[in-house]
Amino acid sequence: MYKNIKNEILEKENDIIALRRYFHQYPELGMEEYKTAAKIKEELDQLGICWEAVGETGVIGYIGDKAKGKTIALRADIDALKIEEKTGADYTSKHPGFMHACGHDAHIASLLGAAAVLKKHEAELNGMVKLIFEPSEENCKGARLICEAGVLKEVDSIFGLHIFTDMEYGEISIDAGERMATTDIFKIVLTGKSGHAGKPHLCIDATVAGAALVMSLQTLVSRELNPLSAAVVSVGRFASGQQYNVVSGEAVLEGTVRSFCEKERKQLEEGIYRMVEEISKAYRVKGEVFYQPSLHPPVINDETETKVAQEAAKKMLGEECLVSLPKIFLGEDFSIYQAEIPGVFAFVGGGNKEKGLIYPNHHDHFDIDERVLVDGACLHAAYAMEKLLDKTKES
Repeated sequence: MYKNIKNEILEKENDIIALRRYFHQYPELGMEEYKTAAKIKEELDQLGICWEAVGETGVIGYIGDKAKGKTIALRADIDALKIEEKTGADYTSKHPGFMHACGHDAHIASLLGAAAVLKKHEAELNGMVKLIFEPSEENCKGARLICEAGVLKEVDSIFGLHIFTDMEYGEISIDAGERMATTDIFKIVLTGKSGHAGKPHLCIDATVAGAALVMSLQTLVSRELNPLSAAVVSVGRFASGQQYNVVSGEAVLEGTVRSFCEKERKQLEEGIYRMVEEISKAYRVKGEVFYQPSLHPPVINDETETKVAQEAAKKMLGEECLVSLPKIFLGEDFSIYQAEIPGVFAFVGGGNKEKGLIYPNHHDHFDIDERVLVDGACLHAAYAMEKLLDKTKES
């Protein structure tokens, strides 16, 4: 049965690729995915799949009958990023300044590919599949919108995936436990006193204070957390000064804290406030901290559902497809679903070094080996089959 399903998905490979390229050409930001949602609805209509809208751009499709058994959910995020595309691909973005630089176009296409085959075998499903096309994952708004709308009501488990180009095509990681981190955001404003660079004694240099703070923040992880802990404090933006011969009167630092443990996350947050207060005193500046705790918990794969997904992947794609990868410090609001019901999230390789498909997610040259679209569709379909098919009919 699994082999037959894979072959049916392979027969639709060109259609799935065409869908991915369509979505790639029309990227839209979170909560603005109107054209994307319209296309998803159109495809579901053509497949005879009932759907309903959630919010203005979320779409939920329904396959099967919940009265016959369990209900499971398959999720794809649909939003793009504010990045100018520089891939030079034939299917490059037609929306200047916007790009599907995180692979969500591929996620949509893969789930639609799986939906087409699952709909064909709808009568064989002992339960229901909910297809979640989630808006605004990048802004961590979509999953909460879906949950607040009651979509997870009576759903027993959920499966999702993300395509990464730092994994080679053919590699799939489905591991239990911690997989992706929380993502706190901070902004620090240091206010000093500007003046002539030749008279620093009459100034309060915000640049010097900012530099000292950047270096000191690194010790929050290296010297205050257990060495066996996993956490990151990164300053991604440091802006100070406007001219070479003027001592800066203001420095702005923006960054992120990534962790897997709430106790350590809170410890790092408190440490940043403490560092800013003490360094501000030492360098005579005024320090202000604007701290936004993570809008989502860490992604933690349920052990039972992980085993289900692993078994499904092996049956559909072969045992050799599975590789074990360590947890990563990227964030994902799929964790919001996992806080409600058991769930499993897979990492799927879409890179190809020989073809130069090596640029990471959120890069303006990001692109994928499109063969991964079949893998994605197969993983979605296989999980649904493993959960809802009569095992006595497997072959």
